[in-house]
Amino acid sequence: MEVLWGSALLMAVIVLLCEGLRSLLPRKLHGLHLELAFEAVSTVQLCCCTWELVLLGVRGGLDPLLSLGLTYLMTVIHCLSLRAACNPCGSLQLWLRKEASGVDTTLRLVAQFAGAALSRLVMPFFWKLRLSHLHEDWKAEDFRSPLSIGPLSGAGVEMLSALCLLILLRNLGKVEEQFRPHVVAMLITGLVYAGGHLTGAVFNPALAFSVLLSCEGNTFLEYAFVYWLGPVIGLILSILLLDGCIPKLSSDEKIASQKKLT
Repeated sequence: MEVLWGSALLMAVIVLLCEGLRSLLPRKLHGLHLELAFEAVSTVQLCCCTWELVLLGVRGGLDPLLSLGLTYLMTVIHCLSLRAACNPCGSLQLWLRKEASGVDTTLRLVAQFAGAALSRLVMPFFWKLRLSHLHEDWKAEDFRSPLSIGPLSGAGVEMLSALCLLILLRNLGKVEEQFRPHVVAMLITGLVYAGGHLTGAVFNPALAFSVLLSCEGNTFLEYAFVYWLGPVIGLILSILLLDGCIPKLSSDEKIASQKKLT
């Protein structure tokens, strides 16, 4: 429990610091500049908290149910606080659906990966606070690859995870607002339970860039194929499904029903 409370305190410090920055940013920035700053700061929060959860899983020896509970809780907290996509797939989706320009999308991607890179730099300083004995002599390079299957199968797992998440997010408006963080958290926790032992269930290229970039076990090309290409294919499939197949099927059903009536 001492280990758990130390990590919980550290994640609380990270969230509060990032939330403080987000509250100050609107005083200085506006429009796209504010959105980009939110993306960077929020991605730092997401990646740093994920790093701490990884540390708990690798060195803390937590019960699997407790680990899933922490994943659920932190996802709810992120949903309530981030105010940004923090996922390149979300930004690319806006561009592919012609809801954002190519320049704006590129800037959002840069902000997200910059936040992911910054998290790798600041996390060692948080660990130096020694809020838990797990933080002693721990480096990001000590983390080994969670990929326990072949790259092709791993990319399939990440693709399906991203597909499920993006379909949910596209339909999240149908859920009452107070329940939305919990619905997202339940899905992400379920995906982590189903695919965590296979790939780590990251399904976020920026988060993978932060957590998996330097870990041992696979080559950079294998990581890129699994954790970058896999989610992007899931994104493309979600657009084809939600903007192409389903509307067409619904239209065909309406036409068929009208013919029967006539």
